[in-house]
Amino acid sequence: MHLYIRADADAKIGTGHIMRCIALAQTWQDQGGEVTFISHCDNDILKERIQHEGFGFISLDYVCPDASDLISTLPILNNESVDHKNWLVLDGYHFTPEYQKAIRDEGIHLLVIDDMNHLPHYHADILLNQNIHAPDLKYHCDEDTTLLLGTRYVLLRREFLKYRNFKRQIQDRVKNILVTLGGADPDNVTLKVIEALKLLGEPDISVRIIIGPVNPHQEKLRNAIASAHFEAELLTNPPNMPELMAWADMAISAGGSTCWELMFMTLPSIILVLAENQSAVVEYLMNNKTVVNLGRIAESSEEHISHSCKSLIRDNIFRKYLSEQSRMLISGQGPSLVIEAIKRRSLTLREVTDIDRELIWHWANDEETRKASYSQAHISWDEHIRWFDSVQRQKNHRFYIANNGSKKPVGQIRFAIDGKDAIVSFSVAPESRRRGYGKEILIKAAKKLFNETNIKQISAYVKSENMLSLSVFQKAGFRLVENVAFCGVKSCKIILRRPAMS
Repeated sequence: MHLYIRADADAKIGTGHIMRCIALAQTWQDQGGEVTFISHCDNDILKERIQHEGFGFISLDYVCPDASDLISTLPILNNESVDHKNWLVLDGYHFTPEYQKAIRDEGIHLLVIDDMNHLPHYHADILLNQNIHAPDLKYHCDEDTTLLLGTRYVLLRREFLKYRNFKRQIQDRVKNILVTLGGADPDNVTLKVIEALKLLGEPDISVRIIIGPVNPHQEKLRNAIASAHFEAELLTNPPNMPELMAWADMAISAGGSTCWELMFMTLPSIILVLAENQSAVVEYLMNNKTVVNLGRIAESSEEHISHSCKSLIRDNIFRKYLSEQSRMLISGQGPSLVIEAIKRRSLTLREVTDIDRELIWHWANDEETRKASYSQAHISWDEHIRWFDSVQRQKNHRFYIANNGSKKPVGQIRFAIDGKDAIVSFSVAPESRRRGYGKEILIKAAKKLFNETNIKQISAYVKSENMLSLSVFQKAGFRLVENVAFCGVKSCKIILRRPAMS
């Protein structure tokens, strides 16, 4: 599969959308996939970063809501997407519901990355919001949209993941301060923070100030630090942000995606809200006691910023507390979890053939599978061959292997058809369990059966004690109709009826 990423960067938008998409692209690439960015990006340094990573780059002159955006983007996606197995990632607040729908209507898989729930409707295969408040948002989406909500999905670039076992030492007094206020900073908040640090009267501190490649205020900032009474350095688009975060004793940051990088690096931080979409995130972080929240920048004077910095510099107990709270928030598994979700949604079914005999036999004899089965005895090879060949000969059976987006077998599902009814049984490969594949296999196979036959109802029998299987069936749309004795065991009968529009 090919992953296309549609995100932009300029002095107004900033660089955050592209930078977090790089994290997703890196993980996709690490798993053998190809990546192409489709972007209106007016900074050569950022373009070079994308291309240096080994990703393709296609430049757009005009962006949504300009109609030429979609007119230019769709042919790129359709050029290699004849089988509709490629994916597009949309990251930006300017991509309208109409834009999203046009992508899905072309049969292209779509992942939308969002922060604010600001649209009346989202058209997507997968909707990702990595922010701490995301689980509380009520999204209006297509019926089949998969929601990935919360900080377990935070997209961290591979340079951060190298610091997964980093142990921060909390100093008695802060010496090193990191300032990072976004890739663009059009209102030059960085200058306000520099002036606030000058008010500290702390000559022994060392300050490193990070600015992005699209920041238009470099000369003013260099002039400001030239008159500082402390050691200060201005760094433009440094190649190793986690190294700088490891160096620092505290940070002053904007409330964007950098927050999650700071949390992962367990760096005590003072956060300024520079845009409306940051307010909810920073408030949640404050309520979780992981940051110092100074609120909207317009309401924060240089004196107020300076006073908050002085308090945090001197309070090593509070800094230790903030660091420990941060450690529990971000796991670093976000990119892998999102890629796994993409692979689930890319699931395909193929008919079982003779070459699958041995694979299905091994799956059937897995310890967990046998425990959930009505007969828990080990299945011999000869016994399996007789059963397998018998099922293959029966015209009233439909038997499928499920492959994920990497074409790896992740499970099997079988329907025994009797008139207008079908009984389903399925299993997930041991190494693919607890990743959501069971639900996807059931949904896709049931839809295929309803579309290709006149079956009115699918039934399943599950041991009453098997709460995990019952949960998977219910998430796939099945409902419990009665408790029964099946094969002499207390069981639940669950059903899925043909949808009215099928």
